[in-house]
Amino acid sequence: MPIKILPARLLFVGLLTLLISCQKTPVAQVYQQQLFAFGTLIDISIVTKNSQQAQDAISEISSEFDRLHTQWHPWQGGELALVNQQLPALKAIAISNELAELIKQSQTLSQQSEGLFDPAIGKLIRLWQFDQLEKDNFQFHLPSPKAIQSIVDSKPEMANLKLFKNAANRSFLQSDNPSVILDFGAFAKGVAIEKMLTILKAHHIDNALINAGGDLKVTGSKNQHPWRIGIKNPQNAQDPSQPAILAAIQLNSGEALFTSGDYERFFIANGRHYHHIIDPRNGYPGQGVRAVTILDTDAGRADAAATAIFLAGPKKAMNIARKMGVTHLLLIDSDNHIYLSPAMAKRLELLTENSTSIFSTHD
Repeated sequence: MPIKILPARLLFVGLLTLLISCQKTPVAQVYQQQLFAFGTLIDISIVTKNSQQAQDAISEISSEFDRLHTQWHPWQGGELALVNQQLPALKAIAISNELAELIKQSQTLSQQSEGLFDPAIGKLIRLWQFDQLEKDNFQFHLPSPKAIQSIVDSKPEMANLKLFKNAANRSFLQSDNPSVILDFGAFAKGVAIEKMLTILKAHHIDNALINAGGDLKVTGSKNQHPWRIGIKNPQNAQDPSQPAILAAIQLNSGEALFTSGDYERFFIANGRHYHHIIDPRNGYPGQGVRAVTILDTDAGRADAAATAIFLAGPKKAMNIARKMGVTHLLLIDSDNHIYLSPAMAKRLELLTENSTSIFSTHD
């Protein structure tokens, strides 16, 4: 989803000390801080004996989120926005190696997902006005079917993009389709979190969690115990009497948990619910699924796979998961029926009484 350009101001919520000791020897404590980037609140939890170490890492993470937040925004002032302005001319565009790598990874994941994950549909995302959600007094207007179909018929896809380097090893990008506009809302947050884990490692921090609006990755443990994470119940978004938490899971070091849901960003128009997960095949929000949660070791892949499998639906979920290299998935359909991959069923603790099915390994 498009990101809102705001400085990633640190919101100091204090240092939460979970271990209190009168001993002179320092003990590990959990230091928590919160910042805003990529259109969401980001919670950072670091377990260390050294408060300065935690603050130094958090400061660098804040600056890096700020930078990526700006550079990867599809419309406002950063590198990607400038690239999007030039793509329709179908000429070669000089880009950073960092953006080239983001595009290269996206092309691979898009191909594996049979085009269900496709950042090339930025025109459709903007037509649906999901880049306008955070603006004050914004009034949603349904896009016309004709405008939607026009973009769909032009078939923008990541395969339209060519990456190459010149003799000086500088990266270039060129499109062969003027309808291609890039929006990495279903991928950039995961890639950014991976970069933050690299920063933590550089600061010799072994135990931490980075949570970007419910999408997260952990390293190490929390005071020698696995990080225990709750998965939101989609029913609670419409009916507060329903349990807020659907399931719980313990994450091992290096695991990421990402969710795509129809309750995260949406409009209500003419009594109908229109969410932000747009299907490249028809240009409309995906139907038949409430939420998909992916457990994986790569946050970027988990981010992209959550979107692709949401659009795949129960019948194609396992096929797309296999092609994307994903083994742990949870899918909740529009009837609130739960589907689990065999690997996820072994890890997940369900906390509701929803009817449940286990995907066959042959699905």
